Amino acid sequence: MNPRIYAGVDIGSENVVCVVAEVDEQGDLHITGAGQAPTSGSVLEGVIVDLQGAAQAVSQAVEEAESISSWKIIDTAVSISGSHVRGFPGRGTVNVEREDEFVSGKVTWTDIEDAMETAQMIKLPRESIVLRTEKCGYTIDGSSRLLRPPVGLRAERLTADIYMVIADRTAVLNLEQVILDAGKSVSVIYPAASATARSVLTPDEMEMGVVLADIGADTTDIAVFHSGVLAHLAVIPTGGESITRALQQIRIPRHEAERLKREYIDLAGKSLKRDREITVSTFGGRSTIPITDDAVNEIAYRSAGNLIGEIICELKQAGIQESDLPAGIVLSGGTSYLRGLTGMASRIIGIPVEVGKPGGIDMSSSLIEGAEFSNAVGLLLLSNEEENEYELRKKTNPLGKAIFRIRGLINKLR
Repeated sequence: MNPRIYAGVDIGSENVVCVVAEVDEQGDLHITGAGQAPTSGSVLEGVIVDLQGAAQAVSQAVEEAESISSWKIIDTAVSISGSHVRGFPGRGTVNVEREDEFVSGKVTWTDIEDAMETAQMIKLPRESIVLRTEKCGYTIDGSSRLLRPPVGLRAERLTADIYMVIADRTAVLNLEQVILDAGKSVSVIYPAASATARSVLTPDEMEMGVVLADIGADTTDIAVFHSGVLAHLAVIPTGGESITRALQQIRIPRHEAERLKREYIDLAGKSLKRDREITVSTFGGRSTIPITDDAVNEIAYRSAGNLIGEIICELKQAGIQESDLPAGIVLSGGTSYLRGLTGMASRIIGIPVEVGKPGGIDMSSSLIEGAEFSNAVGLLLLSNEEENEYELRKKTNPLGKAIFRIRGLINKLR
């Protein structure tokens, strides 16, 4: 009997990342393959702008992962980003059918789904689609919020709290088309912030209060967790590429700006010798200009400060205070490795800032050590957990799995 195989594809503004894993007999995930490919301008601020170019990048990344894994990928979980991805809370209450005149009834999976369906009865913008409904807890007869479905408990009324994530319908359809053009099918689409958070955050951090900031090239995906559940999700249309473009203002090509980022930038201002003169090529490579590393770091510091300011602004607009985040901020994405960024961000925001790495999975493989793999690893974890939930519902309610899948399809068509 072949093991369950999962694949996760993260289509970023700079690279496509694919990770493949199999489930062992104990139910644990093991990485078997990984691949990367540049998007070469086919994705802008998280949105597909060139179907053919994006499909070629996906094919290249998937083929590399398949060659290492030896498993043939048929379908894959995919993440989606972009400023069109946003979320808001909802609440739904239903009456639980009584057993008789004097005895309260037991909560069933159908009651759970009815309460969640009621919570989603919100008129959405015409061009939007429900991407994900995160369960945030349940209340029965006014009791404290319960994180697990209270199936089997007796109650008069059941309330479900959710956090609904929506996205632009056209952007979702274009994303699906890219995967189809690459010869694969889409099993499920998750918000990029949710996938990365699942990979890099710990249950303790999510319980205490934490922010996940996944800094990509053109976007920064933000997810805020408190009391163990998702409290806020947003995407800021700026990322590490803004630092590159700022450096290019001194009339240098992109590859030179990227070299300066890798070799000379230290936002902490400690590990590198300052006032050193650097020679860089100008546009066209016909001449060179001198610049000091002090000047380079001043440009980078100002641009990175603007990025941190955007994150702070988003948190404040959502009503999130420093006191809500004792676990601080966890950074992910390729830009998170920029020297001195965590220390700089911590000084500006006033709370701890650290870089997160993929976790929650067998890490014996060196294929996914970098933060840039966090999103794809999170897709694998979420896919496996959802399949396990289907199996649990099938055991406790033979119709549960079918009902859950049908309702999911209905939500996608809303």
